[in-house]
Amino acid sequence: MRARTWLIAARYGTPDEYGIPELPAWRVCRSDCGGLAFAADGEEPFIAAERPVTVRR
Repeated sequence: MRARTWLIAARYGTPDEYGIPELPAWRVCRSDCGGLAFAADGEEPFIAAERPVTVRR
């Protein structure tokens, strides 16, 4: 839900105009076997996938 709010705010102004915090800067880590992990700068990953798959929406 927050991503949708950020998108709407970004399209019609800046997020801070709507009282929405800025989108955090995440670092993407990829392992040798194809895994994927997201982490805040200088911190341990907060979410990871060992075998991510491509999906069609």
